[in-house]
Amino acid sequence: MVLRNLAKLDLNLLHVFEAVYSEASITRAAETLNVTQPAVSNSLARLRDIFGDALFVRAGQGIAPTPLAQSLIHPIREALIALDRTLALHERFDPLTSERIMTFSMSDFAEAVVLAPLVGEINRIGSGIAVRNHFVAERELDSGLASGEIDFAVESHPLAEPGLGRRLLFRDEFVCVVRKGHPVLGEPLTFERYLGLRHLHISNRPRVANLVDGAIGRLKRRREVAVHVEHCLAARAILAQSDLCLTIPTSFIEHFLPADRFEVVQRPFRMPPLQTWLYWHPASENSPAHKWVRSLLDDCFPSESEASQPTRDHFE
Repeated sequence: MVLRNLAKLDLNLLHVFEAVYSEASITRAAETLNVTQPAVSNSLARLRDIFGDALFVRAGQGIAPTPLAQSLIHPIREALIALDRTLALHERFDPLTSERIMTFSMSDFAEAVVLAPLVGEINRIGSGIAVRNHFVAERELDSGLASGEIDFAVESHPLAEPGLGRRLLFRDEFVCVVRKGHPVLGEPLTFERYLGLRHLHISNRPRVANLVDGAIGRLKRRREVAVHVEHCLAARAILAQSDLCLTIPTSFIEHFLPADRFEVVQRPFRMPPLQTWLYWHPASENSPAHKWVRSLLDDCFPSESEASQPTRDHFE
């Protein structure tokens, strides 16, 4: 490949290339970059002149990369990520004036339990930091953290990548919840009576074995999950209008199930508590902004700060 006018290849052009590639549209790339469409078109013309290639061609309702553009995207993204992270290590970070956006990946349960107190702390301090949650598919978490697309992930199970930084946020015991007036409330909830119920289960990670069924399975038994949902908000309405039983962490009740409509019953079998972890990429370990956010979460969840493992350790 012969480059033409290499001196014209500045950082802004690389950002334009990445945006056009990701969006497959000049219009959407302009919106992402917060510039005009003619500005993106002009930058793309300069890139075509530099590389001596069309780079993007019309395809259906959008545009598609040429083979040369496909070969360029990976090293360009790596270069932009490396530059951003190098600059972040030396940034003059002031939480009161910074307009940085910190992006998380977490479930709606974690939004209530983790994100809410974090936002409260940011508000109390008067910081200009913005927070965005974008729930990422598990198979994309490693690459999202590595690329900087997300800054932190909050998960309740070990992630596959052993090199990630991590910190235990909290542990939470499971209890059983049913509607008031449920037939099971007349007598103590034994394990056999529990297995005789039909159950509601909430999970947005369907490929991850859940702790409840894992504990029951170790006793060589199974429960009947009659309803499986992905989001926490549906649980209240479903439980209120059925005889289903929900086995859930205690913190869930505070945020999603009002005490005047539901009864909490001690679970009749042993199982480990839910452990909720904060993850980040090692390249962000010393970023002043990342360190500040982690310090706020230390304040929000102080009881587990000393119980957390070293940031680059493996799960046993």
